[in-house]
Amino acid sequence: MTDESLHVAVVDIGSLTNLGWVVEGPSGSTTPGTDIDKCIEVLASAMKMGPVALGFEAPMFVPYGRKRCDLDKARKGDGDRAFAASAGACALTKALVIVPYILDGLRCRAKAARPTFKWRDRLFERDLLLFEAFVTHVGKSVSHVECARLALRQFPKEWGERASFKSAVEEPCTMNLLGAMLLRIGWTDDLTMLSEPCLVVRHQGNSN
Repeated sequence: MTDESLHVAVVDIGSLTNLGWVVEGPSGSTTPGTDIDKCIEVLASAMKMGPVALGFEAPMFVPYGRKRCDLDKARKGDGDRAFAASAGACALTKALVIVPYILDGLRCRAKAARPTFKWRDRLFERDLLLFEAFVTHVGKSVSHVECARLALRQFPKEWGERASFKSAVEEPCTMNLLGAMLLRIGWTDDLTMLSEPCLVVRHQGNSN
C-alpha cells in the first residue's frame, strides 16, 4: 500500500479540553472530535490501512545556530506570527506535553510504523509522515476542529504534488522538536531527526 491509501490528519493544539482533530482518507472522513484518546484510536486504525500523514498545529521546530541578535526572531515564512510570540509560544508549550502523549499512544498501537519527515518521498504502508500545520487569520469564532480541517486541506496528498511542494516555513538549520519527542519516547534512535527539516503546510485566512 502506498500513497493511494494515505490518510491525512491534523491536530489543532489547544488546552487538553479545548483542541480539535480531523482525519480524512480513502476510508472516508472520520467524524472529527476533541477527545485526545479517541484521536489516537482513529489514527491507529488508519495506520493499519496504509501510510498516515499527521500534522500538529503548533511550532514543531525552532531555528538553531543563529546569531545572538536573531535568536528569537520569526522563522523564515512565519510572517507576522512569529513562533516566539505569545500565541506561538503558548501553543508550543502545550504541544511539548500533548504531542508526545499522542505519539506514544500510536507507538504502542502500531509498533511497526516508521516515523519520517521526508515529505518528498513516496509513502509506503508503515510510514508515518509528521509535519507542522500553520493556520493564521481565521478569527476567534473558528473552532479548533475547523482550524484542523483548514490545515488538512492544504496538505499535498498526491506524491507527485508533494515531491515538488515547498514548505511554508523554511530555515537552513533547525532543532526539530518532533524529532526530540520521538527520541524521548523511544520510537527512534536516529539522532539525525533532531536536525531534519519539517514540512509546514499553511492556511492563511483574511487578515482584515
